[in-house]
Amino acid sequence: MDKSPAVSIKVRDAEYTVSLGLKPWQQTNEETGFSRNVTQVKSDAVAAPVSAPSASATMVTANGSKVKANGSKVKASGEGVKVTNGRAAGASGSRNKSAAVKDERGKSVRTVVLKGKAPVDPECTAKLKVAHVYYEGNDVYDVMLNQTNLSNNNNKYYLIQLLEDDQRRQYSVWLRWGRVGAKGQNNLVACGPDLDEAKEIFTKKFSDKTKNDWASRRNFEKIPGKYDMVKLDYTTESCVEQKKPTKPVKTPESKLHPKLQSLVNLICDVKTMEDAVLEMKYDAEKTPLGKLTQDQIKAGYTALKKIDKCIRKGDFGRTLIEGCDEFYTRIPHNFGMQRPPVIRTKEVVKAKMNLLETLADIEVAMKIIKSASTTQNPVDSQYQSLNCPLQPMDGSNPMFKVIEEYLKNTHAATHNQYSMKIEEIYSIDKDSEKQNFKDLGNRKLLWHGSRLTNWVGILSQGLRIAPPEAPSTGYMFGKGIYFADMSSKSANYCFPSRTKQTGLVLLCEVSLGKERELLAADYNADKLPPGVHSVKGMGKVAPDPQQTHVMEDGTMVPLGKGGDTGVRNPNGFTLNYNEFVVYDTKQIRMRYLLKVKFNFK
Repeated sequence: MDKSPAVSIKVRDAEYTVSLGLKPWQQTNEETGFSRNVTQVKSDAVAAPVSAPSASATMVTANGSKVKANGSKVKASGEGVKVTNGRAAGASGSRNKSAAVKDERGKSVRTVVLKGKAPVDPECTAKLKVAHVYYEGNDVYDVMLNQTNLSNNNNKYYLIQLLEDDQRRQYSVWLRWGRVGAKGQNNLVACGPDLDEAKEIFTKKFSDKTKNDWASRRNFEKIPGKYDMVKLDYTTESCVEQKKPTKPVKTPESKLHPKLQSLVNLICDVKTMEDAVLEMKYDAEKTPLGKLTQDQIKAGYTALKKIDKCIRKGDFGRTLIEGCDEFYTRIPHNFGMQRPPVIRTKEVVKAKMNLLETLADIEVAMKIIKSASTTQNPVDSQYQSLNCPLQPMDGSNPMFKVIEEYLKNTHAATHNQYSMKIEEIYSIDKDSEKQNFKDLGNRKLLWHGSRLTNWVGILSQGLRIAPPEAPSTGYMFGKGIYFADMSSKSANYCFPSRTKQTGLVLLCEVSLGKERELLAADYNADKLPPGVHSVKGMGKVAPDPQQTHVMEDGTMVPLGKGGDTGVRNPNGFTLNYNEFVVYDTKQIRMRYLLKVKFNFK
């Protein structure tokens, strides 16, 4: 007999009682096999009434119980859950769960069962493991709608899925809606074997919420006051569910050097990606990582461009609000019950641009992670997909000592909250960069830092320039690729913390050619005069040029200790440190990747 603790909850303003077992659960990621213990805990959530179903349909609550249109009592099914009232409601069949599932850190967790081209919503527990999202070729009957209206404090979603049972031709339409970040309300409409009825319910609901036809959704037009369609990428999922083998398949041994295995695991860690976007308020539940299309991300940039234009003009009225509505609608954010904040400063615009850059890199990473071969070790497959040969460098290599000195000597005095220690150095030899490299002279080995989430995209595709849709205000010297000669200036872009002490920093051979020297920001600096190849933002502190090390191939390494350059801007703010910017990716070769430990004081 189950001795697990239980709780009986009397739901306020309703006529039913819910009894829940609180025994431990285990959550397993079916893609990676990673497992962790989770525990149900009591919540103070209040259940809302389930909306009435249509007269011709039977509503099925999320736990599998059925309620006919006349509201007659039906006994609910589901382990550990008993419901008695005239409007049966399951554990997740009402506005809020009566029990929340949390992991050891207190964060909400969920299980996604992936079958076909899109996962069944994990809140639809009645169909989670027995049905799949219906599709016909490339037409996937799954849509996430989003709407943000700052004036009315609206930040809401509407999910519609047409589901087909795995074992028989039975169809249903799953609807879930609410405020972004909340489980919301739901309705499961059973259509029996009638696919046409299910399609009609699905398409009508889509039309009601968007004023667009489902058949014409590829030419979707956002209607004021209606929901927008979040465009998702279904190409990374398998069309056919793979049958589980009767015997466990042994994962082949990795053929990679252990240090390379460690690096691949570090940059392909999905949990790290989830944590990064969560910090930036992105809602990964409504729009899973790697599923946003490039068009959707570009739409986010377009909205930011409108916001940036308003900020530069000092227009903080309706036009700015509409731009923010558009951005939050295209790129869903989770602010809980708080009103979504108006984006009023260039700093926030830049932060949102960083989010979009991260989402674009994560899209690349997720495709590589999910396309891993089944015939070789997943780490080996992911490494090969990078198309970027990496070689761990031995500590006895003279170049190791040069890089170590460069890192130490150019750690800026103003960045004294941490010190850095090299854990590994990897030599990079990317064929495409070597073949396309444009040697304009004045080649320097310079620093570039980025979040862990971005490195699959960087290593596989190289450093990239912001798209035309992005506002230029977020870039001090226009849209280009930025480098530094002070290690800690670039290392700060790893966004390290006391709890996230590992980062990756890149050393690139940059062909600067003839530099245009600037003392102040110029957002149009990317429009270079004839004969000029790069921009140098002049800083007060820079490495001592007398201590520059020259590599065998002529590349200069400015590894001297930082000192006062005497540079001052007579018209205002002076940069603390140099900035080097190129506007052509062919002027860059990635040479060394450093795995660094940040030791906070």
